Amino acid sequence: MTAFWVGSYTASMGGDASGIGWAVTRADGTLKYRGVAAEASSPSFLAHGAPGILYAVDEAAARVEAYRVVGDGMLEPLGGRATSGAAPCHITVTPGHLYVSNYVGGTADRFALNPDGTIGELLDTLHGTGRGPHAAQDGPHLHATLVVGGAVLSADLGSDRVRMQRPVGEHLELAAETEFPPGTGPRDLVHSRGEVFLLGELSGGLFRLDDHGAMLGSGAIVADWTPGDHAAALASHGDHLYSGLRGSNRIAAARRDDLTPAFALPTGGDWPRHLVITGDTLHVANQLSSTVTSFRLEPATGIPTPLGAPAPVPSPTYLLPAH
Repeated sequence: MTAFWVGSYTASMGGDASGIGWAVTRADGTLKYRGVAAEASSPSFLAHGAPGILYAVDEAAARVEAYRVVGDGMLEPLGGRATSGAAPCHITVTPGHLYVSNYVGGTADRFALNPDGTIGELLDTLHGTGRGPHAAQDGPHLHATLVVGGAVLSADLGSDRVRMQRPVGEHLELAAETEFPPGTGPRDLVHSRGEVFLLGELSGGLFRLDDHGAMLGSGAIVADWTPGDHAAALASHGDHLYSGLRGSNRIAAARRDDLTPAFALPTGGDWPRHLVITGDTLHVANQLSSTVTSFRLEPATGIPTPLGAPAPVPSPTYLLPAH
């Protein structure tokens, strides 16, 4: 049995959930929602910290919160901090630090982490600048950070840029900036098997980056990009990179060696906001249909095969395997 913490939207963001959820796998590989682990206001992104510590954004209230695991499916709030911008949407945790990306305002924050797992003072804030040609690119919109070695990469959906910071003394300073094709909408960064990949939400573009965020190669997550689609989440498994296409409601995969589209198929739900792969099973969080669909990844091809019926899960936005 595999267990998951479930990030969600509550009424504060137009969703049906009540907070951070708890789900476990059934014998057939599908998920069963077990209930609320901690009431919270739109904890749309989750991340593990030190053993027994969990972090969540509060996207509605512009905060990041800490929790202690006190049992299977049970969390104890430890308090949190206000973020420098609104709509925080991503967390990265390293020993001693917590990074938060703020969609509205286009800032990336670095907080200290206390020895007990609570969130300490705000140490640094990276302010994004610029805009792009898409209607969603009216200004900087930081969407994700990734720490690679001593560098911190930040994906700015609003300005089609990835920025790289390095520590100078006790603080971070901007050291490099890479521009991507207009309308890319950089969203998600993944570090897999020594390589860094970037997903473009607004174009379906895929990019291989070096540790400084510079572009080494480019491709696409799907061959038949549907106008109005928004790509979300990026996962690596075997020879493929997987993403969800919100709008056409598909799972798409590209070959990681040359970043060419491999296949796409219906997700079985509405608005695939996040996906996660554990073993040979792919779970997709369908935010608007309040379901999670599960698939077995065929070992030889990587193609997903549906497992059972979609599982009812209230307004899921993130799936984090428990450990």
